[in-house]
Amino acid sequence: MLTLNYIAKRIVISTLLIFGIVILTFLMIQLTPGDPAIIWAGKPRGPGATAAIARAREYLGLNLPLYQRLALYMYKFLMGDWGLSVEFKQPVFHLVVRNFMASLEIVVYAFAVAVPLSLWLGTRAALSRGGLGDKTIYFLSVVLAGMPRFLVAVLIFLMLYLFGYGYLGLRVSPKYTTFSGLTGMITVDSLIAGRLDIFLDAFLRLIPASIALATYPMGVITRVVRVSLSETFEEEYVRQAISIGLPRKVIVRRYAYPNIVSVVAQLTGLLFSYMLLETMVIENVFSREGLGTLTSRAIVASDYPVVIGATVFTSIVLIVANTIADIVQAVTNPRVQL
Repeated sequence: MLTLNYIAKRIVISTLLIFGIVILTFLMIQLTPGDPAIIWAGKPRGPGATAAIARAREYLGLNLPLYQRLALYMYKFLMGDWGLSVEFKQPVFHLVVRNFMASLEIVVYAFAVAVPLSLWLGTRAALSRGGLGDKTIYFLSVVLAGMPRFLVAVLIFLMLYLFGYGYLGLRVSPKYTTFSGLTGMITVDSLIAGRLDIFLDAFLRLIPASIALATYPMGVITRVVRVSLSETFEEEYVRQAISIGLPRKVIVRRYAYPNIVSVVAQLTGLLFSYMLLETMVIENVFSREGLGTLTSRAIVASDYPVVIGATVFTSIVLIVANTIADIVQAVTNPRVQL
């Protein structure tokens, strides 16, 4: 019962937070300089420019008072209508979701690299506490967590480019210009379509960006696993398991790992939020389509619907991810609810 109450409270708080972000983002964007009606009208010049801009303002609803625009936007937002992009002339929700999936693809591959390696490194460090291996892994984790991801991405890009890896962006490759998939993840869509050539090419281009993004979670998770396992190894039940001669692998997997599940789950949720924001920077270095490139182009074009949609959607994803992480931690560790 206590767990259900905690879950209900987290869901209510997250829902209110999402509505607050929608309202605040809308007001901030609406009050910034710039007129999207000019972009929508095609930046007209000449005698009919004023009339064309006025028609565009009326079509976009910019001629209404601010409170009416906010009420109309909230209603359409709840109905799933996030507006039409001024720059791309496409539904905002469609644009944001497809570009989000492209950014999420990098995060998924980064987690696939970071989590297994950090668990292995953290376990090795905990098993050799105070030794050379422990000190080496700790130093490596500090370096990985401390280096700016933008700098790591630039260094990886330059290194691979200079050694003949080729241009890393997907946008310049002719084979992608006519390829359109279902999920927005090029590696998944290519497998669904049976295009192994596109899958292998996209996968190789995805690896550098994923490695650059994985450095921070690797450093953080490694240190957390090292500390958590070191404390667990001092518990009485673990000492008893060691005294009766159980193999080290059995002790670590059966007795030690379950004790750190809640900590790693909570940390993973927080890191997911951080990595999604970092991806928006990294994808620009590697010239990949994603939320970062979409948002930057929308800001330059004063495409308010896309800017609002991308900001709100990202906020919703981050809030949901943190809520799920909190719920998982509460289920695995009831003390969190107290």
